Amino acid sequence: MLIIGGGVIGTAIAARLSQTNLQVCLVEKAGDVAEGASKGNAGGASSFYEPPGTLGARLTTDSNRRWEDLCSRLNVPYRRSGALMPAFTKQEEELLPPLVEQARGCGVPAEILSGEETLRREPLISPECRCAFHLPNEGIIDPMRLTFAYAELAARNGADVRFHSPVIGFDKDGDRVVAAITPHDTIRARYVVNAAGLHADTISQSAGGEAFRMWPRKGQYWLLDREFGAQINHIIFAVTIPDTGSKGIHVYPTTNRTVLLGPSAEDIEDRYDTSTDHETLDYIYERTRRVVPSVSLDYAIKSFASLRPACEEEYFARVDAQVPNLIHTINRSFGVTISPALADYTLDLLKEAGLEAQDDPSAVDTLPPVPRMGHEANPENIDLTANGRGFSQVVCVCEQVTAGEIEAALTADVPARSIDGVRKRTAATGGRCQGSVCMAGVTFMCSMHMNCPPEDVPLKDEGEIGIGRSTD
Repeated sequence: MLIIGGGVIGTAIAARLSQTNLQVCLVEKAGDVAEGASKGNAGGASSFYEPPGTLGARLTTDSNRRWEDLCSRLNVPYRRSGALMPAFTKQEEELLPPLVEQARGCGVPAEILSGEETLRREPLISPECRCAFHLPNEGIIDPMRLTFAYAELAARNGADVRFHSPVIGFDKDGDRVVAAITPHDTIRARYVVNAAGLHADTISQSAGGEAFRMWPRKGQYWLLDREFGAQINHIIFAVTIPDTGSKGIHVYPTTNRTVLLGPSAEDIEDRYDTSTDHETLDYIYERTRRVVPSVSLDYAIKSFASLRPACEEEYFARVDAQVPNLIHTINRSFGVTISPALADYTLDLLKEAGLEAQDDPSAVDTLPPVPRMGHEANPENIDLTANGRGFSQVVCVCEQVTAGEIEAALTADVPARSIDGVRKRTAATGGRCQGSVCMAGVTFMCSMHMNCPPEDVPLKDEGEIGIGRSTD
């Protein structure tokens, strides 16, 4: 069983399939999991995304009810914050009742709050607010740690997770794929799951499957410090007026109490262009100020851009029409939101395609807890010596990351192999100083585990080895 793609969808599927009797292999062309869209999204775990009756609505609802249990078992930060969509004009106000009707049609709690009640719950929203669409079951999650946790669970259940392994071709027997070719080896597989995100079209074409086109949708963000983020209680969505060209710029609190402003949405052609520009960032800032007037770039930590995979179909999960043992799992913007249920759905698709799979009662579904000082409500009351010496040594002051957390990241079954790998798993070097204080300590710990001088520790895991960047 081969899965192509180490983003949140590919790793979620690997985690689910690893709990069966199947032999599972996941290949990723980059040097770590969560190197694409899964690294650069806002971390929303939505309760409502699509109208009732759609597959997306069903997967969203099914996933949403699982988050507390799943994140508790996988040691992933999560909070059911709720969301507000404030309306400031009569035109915006008129768009809210249909949304309430659609959400309730999906079985999702939803209501319209008065302007007064909205400001009571979220005082930083502009006093011009007339009313707001309220979704109490919306949540925020750490998308990078979720992706890592899925991969770690899969590896602990025996899955083979391979990096620097872009699929460059396939061997076929008739209309079926029998093996995938990487620069290093040939991997035989009875079934293949295409979870390659932005490059899923290339994988399908190479396998002789359906023709569809993926393209990058660039989203730019501002990241603001927790001094401001701690004042935001809910996700704050902007009302998008149809046919006006206005982009929905949102305010997303994060699990470590910072806040994201964005994203923009620009369709581009270059699948590797993650540059930012002043015009777009200024637009994001000004649109945010309309909703939350007190927002200030004095709190800005950094700006960045990520690429979401876009396709003519917003999402699809199905057996390929031409290759009967190839399964596509394509989504545009809500991979995190549907990942638990999509993993189950993919297993069902594989069974319908002829794969015999049974759950393995000996498989693990829980990862060992790693104490995270930075996610405690009252970290000053923690006994830092209770979990061993490493957890009493704070390496990253901004994010309150201990040596014990970094040690756990470096010794995991899917370990960090770079400074950026440590950041994705622990948030060390990702705080307000961006590593100015803690970089030396993180680098020293990496050098000991990687058996190399500190100056040779890679800042990040580069992508493919010995292959052009246009190869998928």
